[in-house]
Amino acid sequence: GARPGNGGGRAGGGAGGAVGLVAAPPSVKLSPAEALHLSIRARRVRVGNLPADPALVVGFKDFVNALLPALKLTVRDGECVLNVALETSAAGISTAVVELRTVREAQNARQNLAGLKYGDSALTVEWPADYSPLTDTEVRILMGTGVLGVDGDTPPAIKLAAGAEAGAKPKEEEATQVVCLENLLSREELENDDDARDCLDDTRDKCVSDFGAVEDAILVRPKHAGAEDYVGKVLVRFQDTAVAFKAASSLHGLRFDGRPVGCTFVSIEKYDELAAKVKADPPPPAA
Repeated sequence: GARPGNGGGRAGGGAGGAVGLVAAPPSVKLSPAEALHLSIRARRVRVGNLPADPALVVGFKDFVNALLPALKLTVRDGECVLNVALETSAAGISTAVVELRTVREAQNARQNLAGLKYGDSALTVEWPADYSPLTDTEVRILMGTGVLGVDGDTPPAIKLAAGAEAGAKPKEEEATQVVCLENLLSREELENDDDARDCLDDTRDKCVSDFGAVEDAILVRPKHAGAEDYVGKVLVRFQDTAVAFKAASSLHGLRFDGRPVGCTFVSIEKYDELAAKVKADPPPPAA
């Protein structure tokens, strides 16, 4: 799943208890939100000596999101920073607690960002006061959720792989607020309520965590009359076109259970039309 060389050899042995550990499959299935909550104290770093320029402070998240991939310290495409909490002092804002999407990326940031220049300041990096490495049990539970960032920890909704043949790449001039993902489910999985629900939930959660600004999402199934041309497709409606294009560009060509995922765009009007058909048949309650 991870791109060749990303983080390889840079992350230390076992910070967070995760790197290099081969864990058994979890006995319980965590939602993306539960996985993030369980691992949060192993996914944050405290960055100090931020420059005094307010514009640079505001742009720090974008800076880290661009820097880590450039240094080959990320484990997959998409934004690696989930949140930046700025800490104030009498002299103004000088420190930020940065939440990374994976334990591996937090380790990479901790070990490689100290001393790098941001503006006219050399950054300092340390673990926050509440840092807590993951236990072996937590690693086993989290394996397969995507928050560890190690081999075998591919998120269940989107299996990452390079070079998939999924049709033409999304074009920015054709972008709308709605991304249409196809080839996520087999016909048998589409007919199964649990598989269909999991696919929709996982895809929505991944889009929220990696790109944000998701307004709604639907999965068109064979039982939805009048929507035959979109059966098997997940449509994700973002708040703006720029975010939708970024998501489509990142997700297009990845693999889900060996199948190449394709991303295109549909109009807001078409989405509303399909959503009305899908939501006329509410999904069964979760078990």
